[in-house]
Amino acid sequence: MFDSGQQDALERRVAELERAVQMLTSRAPGEGFEGQIDTLYRAEVTGFVAVYFVTGRTAKVQLLVGPGNPPARVVGVVDSRGSHDSYAGGIVRAGEYWVAASTSRRPNLNFRVHFTPLF
Repeated sequence: MFDSGQQDALERRVAELERAVQMLTSRAPGEGFEGQIDTLYRAEVTGFVAVYFVTGRTAKVQLLVGPGNPPARVVGVVDSRGSHDSYAGGIVRAGEYWVAASTSRRPNLNFRVHFTPLF
């Protein structure tokens, strides 16, 4: 079976996936939304993704975009560990995947992720 650390990690991941499914099924296509760190998305429409640090636990977050799953092209980096790079943003085309991937495995990182469709 799993040790308690693995069990906790799996339970956190299941909760993240449940939130993602709820968010994806509760909004209309083309509607903006607030995303989550370390969650893979596929853009239904072309839009702009913004990632920024608010306060609290520090980490490095890369905004990755591309046609592959997972995306590989780094379009911005937010490094809240004493750097002035506290914001990253980029265009995501319809059909592309994107993720704000953190280097930290600690929970409750206080970053905001927003997707805004471009009209």
